[in-house]
Amino acid sequence: VPEGDTIARLAAKIADRFEGQVVTSSIFRHPRLATLDLTGRTLVATESHGKHLFLHWDNDRSLHLHLLMQGRIRFGATDQTEEWRRRFEIRFESGAMTGVDVPILRSIPTNRVADTTSHLGPDLCGALDIELAIARLAAAVASPLGAALLNQRNIAGFGNIYAVEVPFICGVSPFRPIGEITGLESLVAVGAALIRTNAHLGPQNTTGRWLNRSDHHILSGRTRKCPRCGSPLRRLSGDASPWNRRTAMCPTCQHESHDAVDTARATKLLGLHPARQLLTFDDHGISYSGDRTPVTMHRSGRHRDSYL
Repeated sequence: VPEGDTIARLAAKIADRFEGQVVTSSIFRHPRLATLDLTGRTLVATESHGKHLFLHWDNDRSLHLHLLMQGRIRFGATDQTEEWRRRFEIRFESGAMTGVDVPILRSIPTNRVADTTSHLGPDLCGALDIELAIARLAAAVASPLGAALLNQRNIAGFGNIYAVEVPFICGVSPFRPIGEITGLESLVAVGAALIRTNAHLGPQNTTGRWLNRSDHHILSGRTRKCPRCGSPLRRLSGDASPWNRRTAMCPTCQHESHDAVDTARATKLLGLHPARQLLTFDDHGISYSGDRTPVTMHRSGRHRDSYL
C-alpha cells in the first residue's frame, strides 16, 4: 500500500496538472460508477488524508480513491493497459489520467469527506497534531509496535517502510508491545519528520544518503546484515509476520529486552538526513519542532508517469 507521503505527492501532482481545468471526457469501468460522467465538470481541489485520496468537483461531489496494494494512477494521453483494468479514464484540456486496478473508488458528497476519514488517526502529512498522534499510538498498549504503526486508526500515513525503518532507527523491536516501550514521543517525532521530509523531497529515503533516490537501512531484501553492528538480520515474509507485512529487524540492535527508544542512536542515524531539521534533540529526548501545516510539495517540474 502506498505510504501517506506518496499519496500526498500524488494529490499535489494532480492539482498541479489539472486543478481548475474542465473534464473533456470521462469513462468509468468500476461497477459502482459505470454510469458516472464527469464531462463538463471542473476539478476544484485535491486532498489526501493518510492513504486516502479525494478529487473535489464543482458539483459538490468528490471521488474517493484508495489504491490498496494493486492500484496506480498513470498520466498521459494514452494507456496501453487492458481496457478492463482501466477503472477510470479522465481527460482534461491539457492531458489525462488513468486509474489502473484501483480497487476502491466512490463518488460521495464533498461535505461527507470528513465522515469518510473520521475513523483515521491524525494525518502525518496534513495539519499535523503530533500530540494526538502520540496519544493514539500510546493507547494501543497491547499491540506490537510494528502493527501499531501500520494501524491507520492510530496514525494515518505510515506504511511498511516506516514500520520497519523507524523502530530500527530508534533501537526497539517491532514485536515489543506498545505498553512496554518508553519514549514513544521521540519515536513518533522521528517518524513524522521522516515522512513529512520525504513527502516534500520525493524519494522515500530513511538514511540521508543519496537523497535523490529511495534508500533504507534494513528494509531492502538485499541487505542481509545490520549496517550498524553486522549481526544477521531477522526477516519475516508477509505470511509469517503477525501483521501480515514483510518485516526486518536486527536482533542485536533491537533486542527484545530494549524497552526504551534509544535517542542517542536515533540522533546519530539521522545525522545526514534533512528530517533532522524538523526535530529538537535534548536531554528529554527528541521532539518534533517543524512546521505543522500540510506538507508543501517540492515542484521541480519533473513528474513520474505512474504512481503505485
